[in-house]
Order: sequence, then structure tokens, then C-alpha cells
Amino acid sequence: MKPVSQTAWYCCGVRMTDAESKNPLTGDAYAKLFMGDEGLAYWQEFRHFKAPVASNIARHYLIDAGLQELLARQQASTVILVGAGFDSRAFRFNTGEWIEIDEPAVIERKNEILPPIKCSNMLTRIAIDFTTEKLSDKLAPYSTRENIIIVLEGVLMYLTDAEKKTLLDTLTALFPKHHLFCDIMSRYFFDKVGHRIHKHFAMHGSPFKDLHAIQEALYLSYGYTLIDVQSTIRTASGKGIFPAPKFIVRMLPKKLVDGFNVYHFAYNRQVLLHQ
Repeated sequence: MKPVSQTAWYCCGVRMTDAESKNPLTGDAYAKLFMGDEGLAYWQEFRHFKAPVASNIARHYLIDAGLQELLARQQASTVILVGAGFDSRAFRFNTGEWIEIDEPAVIERKNEILPPIKCSNMLTRIAIDFTTEKLSDKLAPYSTRENIIIVLEGVLMYLTDAEKKTLLDTLTALFPKHHLFCDIMSRYFFDKVGHRIHKHFAMHGSPFKDLHAIQEALYLSYGYTLIDVQSTIRTASGKGIFPAPKFIVRMLPKKLVDGFNVYHFAYNRQVLLHQ
């Protein structure tokens, strides 16, 4: 697979580790199915990074919780996962219509292991070459849908500012009203702790790009409303999976503990037009 797609093995390995633990947070029993020999070999390089693994388990848990709360209120929702990787929420959740978008090699493997026909929810998988094809072309058929939810998990840190703006231009143009779940890392967090695991991602051709001090600033500038923000570190510590005592986490600088968060934004163009 292409370098950025290889990070899908990391995220899948994180969920596999959680599922095999004594008290799993997300319990993604499908994660191990996707790994195979290639995925397990890639994962060996990362599994000893206990703190990042715990943080990413918390990230998935927080997005799960946010989606479940929203879908409980809006069962007839279309959930679009851009850069879906080996996400299995369409199989783990009991409602929603799911659209998974990623590069051809990822989609091909997912269709081989867990074909959409076996999913109890309506599931569509769309292959895209992010370097040569436009996301807007792939998403356009869904632009008239109501109750749109976008998930960008483990995506934004690999995009330049220009690429993030193109992505947000696409989302806000096609979907005048939608919810957005994403994770954002601050530059401070990266400089203090994130760079350690990043060296390994970068060696595989997947460097982080254009991290900033104020994580939510770009999204607010597009007119998004911040609904909720949760620290992956605080969540991992609170759930007892972070590899440091809770009192140590409480002593850490706020900028560090709140430097890698899960955000829930809402966008409503009609409200913006009347402001």
C-alpha cells in the first residue's frame, strides 16, 4: 500500500490491542481480521509505544461515543469516513448509513475481508487516489442528503494547511449542514512527546505536517461551531489505560494534556448567512 495508507495498519493494531485487553474500551473484534501478516509485521514496530497507543485507543473511543450519541438522536444519518482505513464501525454500530472512502488497496482488502453485503447497515465503500482524484467528485452524489456526519480520524496531521483548506472547502460547499468529528494535535504536543513515534511514521513516508498552537482555529474560521472537545490523554488516564499514574497526569502541563484532542464541530451555512 502507499505510505500514508500504511498508517491504517497502526490504527488497526491499536484497536486490535484494545480488543485483546482485559477491559476493552471499543472492543473492535474485527480489527485483527484486517491485519494479516503484513499488518502484524508493521505493527511490531509500534506496539511498544504505550502512551501513543493508549491515546489512540481513547481517540477511537471518544469518536465512537460522539457518534453513538448523535446517531441516537438522528438514526437516519449518513456517516462519511474520509480516509477510513480499516474502520469497522459500520459493522459494530446498529444504525446509520455508512460511506467509507480510502485508497484502492485499503478498499480492496476491506471488501475481501468484510464485504459490504455482510453488513447489517447500508454500507458503501469508495476507492479514491487522493493524489489524482478529487474528493468532491466522490462525495457529490451525497450532497442532497440530510443528517450528514463526517469523520476524519487520524487524517489531519498528515495534511498541509493548503490540503486542509481544500478539504474544508469541499465539505462546506457540498454539505451546507453537517457534523464533523476529528482529532487534532498541537505543535506543542508534537514537540514535547509526539515526535518520538513520528520518527517511525516519517521513515515509512508519512510525516506530520503544519501543526499549530491553536488546534481549532482553522475550523472556526470556516464557520464551524465547536460542540465538544475531549483530551485523549485525560480520557486514557481516566479509563485506566494510560501508562502513568493518574496523579502524574494531573501534574502535567495543561498544554500537553490538552494537546491531542477529539473535536466535535457543527456546520450550518444557513445560520452563517443570517449572522
